[in-house]
Formats: sequence, C-alpha cells, structure tokens
Amino acid sequence: EECYPIEDDRRKFFQRICEKKQPSIGYKLLCLLHEMGLIQSVWTTNFDDLGLNAAITANLLPIDITLDTIERIFRVQNSKELLFIKLHGDYKYGPLKNTTGELATQDATFRQQMITYLKDKHLIVSGFGGRDESIMEALTATYQQQGAGRLYWCGYGRNIPSSVAKLIEVARANGRTAYYIPTDGFDKLFVSLTSACSKAQQSF
Repeated sequence: EECYPIEDDRRKFFQRICEKKQPSIGYKLLCLLHEMGLIQSVWTTNFDDLGLNAAITANLLPIDITLDTIERIFRVQNSKELLFIKLHGDYKYGPLKNTTGELATQDATFRQQMITYLKDKHLIVSGFGGRDESIMEALTATYQQQGAGRLYWCGYGRNIPSSVAKLIEVARANGRTAYYIPTDGFDKLFVSLTSACSKAQQSF
C-alpha cells in the first residue's frame, strides 16, 4: 500500500507476480471434482487465473466473475459451468481489493449472493486464514441464518484462528453443521478429497 499508492500500479505489480504461473495439482483436481458433480463454484480472494486456466485445460466451461463483471453472478447456472467468483477482483482489469481501506467492506452484491447461495450449499474453505474482516462478516451473516448448507473450514495445521472458531460457534448456535479440519495445505487436501470421492463413487 505504501509502495504503490496508485491502484493501477498495484494491479501491474500483481500482474508481474501472476503471469506465466502454472496451476498446481490441487487446481487440476478441483476441476476433476467438478466433473464428478461435487463442486459447482469457487469463491476466491486470489487475483490470479490458476483455477480458470486449469478449467480451460480440462475442457470445462469456466465463468469468470469479478468486481468488473458482477452481473454475471445472476446467470442461471448450467451444470457444465464452473463459476469463479473473484471477491477481490482480477489483476488483468477493473478494480482490486487489497489495501486496508479496500478490504473494510465487501461488495454488496457479492455479499448478498454469498449469503443466499450458501443457505443450502456446503462450503469448503481452503487457503484462507480468516483475516479479511469483510468476508468473515459476510460469512457470519450467512451462518447466523438457519439452512442446510454445511461449513468445512480446512485450515493449515491444528491451531484454529480465533475468528474462525467464533464463526463455527455462530454456525452451530444457529443449527448449522460446521467443522474445523486441520490440513497440510490446498494441494494435499484436494489429493485426499479426490481419492476419497473416487473410492466412494466406485463403490456404487
């Protein structure tokens, strides 16, 4: 924030970091889980296109939804589509949310759609430590309401951040199913998930 007070300079900084990077195994397996009918959308705080590129390589139909194309979130979703909702924007164009002031609030449309979407859909959190107060506020509002959607917070290691522990308490207090699951990171989590889901499908 101090080095790049101008937004466009920050965008170019992230562009230099993100360009020519290749998706890891976790992103590729995420796409496989979508093909198996288990993942419908990805809500991410990342600026990069790693998930999007993995989906294109897998011949899927990714729908890129950023702060610059918020209206796409209202589309009627086809089962073949994999939505990528970029809560903090995209480094290629449009606004970004990165500085302290920018992260203070979540986009109102994204916030409301998240609350509605997660009422009856399960959420797996990975790679997010809960430090973005605007997203934690939106998730708190989500799980303050009764619904069938479960929360699986897959954190790195066994130490539960206080903000995450509080969210799980809120969810359980309102009749929602919520767990903290210690993991060794995003890639290993999706290796384990894919292995377990593949065995489950083969058993039928």
